[in-house]
Amino acid sequence: MSFTVPHDELAQLEDRVRAALRTRDDSALDVLGYGEVSLVLRLESGDGAFACKRLPVFPDGGRFERYEESLREYLRRLGDNGLDVADTELWHTRLPSGRITAYCVQRELPAHRLCSRLLHTEDDIWIKDFFSRFLDRVERAVEPTLGLDAQANNWMDVGGELVYIDVTTPLMRDARNRERLDVRLFFSSLPWFLRDAVRVSMTKSIFDKFYETRGVLLDFLGNLYKERLHELVPAFLEQANARLSRPITVEEVAAYYRDDARMWELIQRLRQADRFWHHRIRRRTYPFLLPPRVER
Repeated sequence: MSFTVPHDELAQLEDRVRAALRTRDDSALDVLGYGEVSLVLRLESGDGAFACKRLPVFPDGGRFERYEESLREYLRRLGDNGLDVADTELWHTRLPSGRITAYCVQRELPAHRLCSRLLHTEDDIWIKDFFSRFLDRVERAVEPTLGLDAQANNWMDVGGELVYIDVTTPLMRDARNRERLDVRLFFSSLPWFLRDAVRVSMTKSIFDKFYETRGVLLDFLGNLYKERLHELVPAFLEQANARLSRPITVEEVAAYYRDDARMWELIQRLRQADRFWHHRIRRRTYPFLLPPRVER
């Protein structure tokens, strides 16, 4: 069911974000969580509470329109493949420079129903049933041209149904196996002199896994280490390997997590260095709000 985006309140939220960027004080923001690329803010309005994920700033209207089109297609294709996807609306505003700031907006769902939290609190029966339902949805959704970032914190269990919430990065490829995502835009938080080098060297390692079931499951299982849920890996592997032609091992999951953690740790350090350079050397506003240090 669609909803009406609270335009005025979102404009005020963006004003608070820009103030936080200028002052380096984000105390006026209600942060629900940080992704690897963007952050999610809570917005309370007369129409209810919303989760608002801020996107990288678009340099011009054309690039925003291409993103908007790909997001709509991604939502449609995930639904066609059997996923229950949280209703998502796209809101944007044009800055005086002509650039565009945008948010993916969803109605806020109960935080305690986030699956990464439920895996800490529910019993073994729920956990086994969750993973079986999760496997069903991944197998139905993933295609060579349609990817899925299926980490546990991207799912809610609402009324007994798994709801997928992380649609900000439309994972689709064309017939020539090229990302349709504006990859340059989503690497824009890196220092400018490293963007092309990192994009060329790391794009495949970041995205390839999302386009085949085994890779999606390996990523899900590896991220259980970050969630301090690694004790679930052996039982989940037994369920997953019953469906895979090439089994995943515990050692492979642990090695994948170590490599992935090192990669994102490097990216975050590069961002922090760029923020320091903006603030201390150039005396300019750094255009991203970075997460606190993540224990990996």
